[in-house]
Amino acid sequence: MVRLLLVGAATVILAGVFVAVALAPTHMRVREAAHTPIAATVARDAAMADKVKRSDDAVTKLVNATQPGCSAAVARHGRVVWAGAGGLADLATKTPDTTTTRFDIASVSKQFTATAILMLQRDGKLKLGDPIGKYVDGLPAWGETVTLDQLMHHTSRIPDYWVELGKVGIGFSQTATQQTTLDAIRREKKLDPGTGYEYSNSNYVLLAEVVGNASGTPLPQFLADRIFTPLGLAMVVAPTLKAPDVALSYDDTMQLQQSGWTAYGYSGIITTPSELAKWGDQYRAGTIIQDDFAVGAVDEGAGEKYAAGMDIQVNGGLNHTGRIGGYVTDFTVSKDRETVIAVMCNGHTSNRWGLTDALWKIWDPTSGSGH
Repeated sequence: MVRLLLVGAATVILAGVFVAVALAPTHMRVREAAHTPIAATVARDAAMADKVKRSDDAVTKLVNATQPGCSAAVARHGRVVWAGAGGLADLATKTPDTTTTRFDIASVSKQFTATAILMLQRDGKLKLGDPIGKYVDGLPAWGETVTLDQLMHHTSRIPDYWVELGKVGIGFSQTATQQTTLDAIRREKKLDPGTGYEYSNSNYVLLAEVVGNASGTPLPQFLADRIFTPLGLAMVVAPTLKAPDVALSYDDTMQLQQSGWTAYGYSGIITTPSELAKWGDQYRAGTIIQDDFAVGAVDEGAGEKYAAGMDIQVNGGLNHTGRIGGYVTDFTVSKDRETVIAVMCNGHTSNRWGLTDALWKIWDPTSGSGH
């Protein structure tokens, strides 16, 4: 198990583990020493050390060291206060998952696509009431009636694209580009019966095209220019990316399960839990995430609502999960928006739920994960 506590600028080694220690400038330390009761400071430090130890213990207990592993991070106000990892990123080479290992965050990517759409609406480049056919050509008759709002909130009733891919013999490991996926969606002549919420990845593939056509910049570059770079986030839209620091994906039987699908908008952002946890502070004090993210949220059952690529939980917290192949992610923001926890694993059977629940009990038991 590898653990890194990221709380400041200096690093010391304790019991073979790297630990970052916050050091304020000298004049600040003197001022704080003059005004902060020593007992209160010691108590805070002891409480933090206890949470760190309990988090480390949770990783050791819940993540099998010899199987596909998990990496996790906890952030407060956009500052990562703990990160840890266990298990293996590559079973063949025994390469461990670490806090710097990257994963495909799968459907957790949807919130970034939805955010791009809202940014373009603020820019006056589109309206959520616009029909999708205004931005994507060659669609069936429903292209003139299905709106961007319906796509964002999964009420379009457009079938999921993978069904149509399967009809032409394109399985998960075969190549399917953004264009191939769009063509599959274009072949869906009929909407699913009924009304209301019905989750479909097709919605967000289409929204990715809307971003590109409305802004003149493809979604991957738009997100880099308008979100990732300005916020200093090490994220990239690169589905199926292979790199030494990207964990491999494993199925239920511990066999490699690498995707050949390179479509984006619904999935495909590659990053670490620490970067995703930092991003989560946008829901508390962001300028990119604004109040419009919750406008039009729809009932998805069990008291939860689906907003702009995020679930609003019964307790008021925010959550979205993701899976593509063996990559699984859980991203949760506390009901007071103060705490963010991100867990990523590279095995479908990895214990992401157990680890997420354990971390919430440690860092904010009043919010919980909502699982």
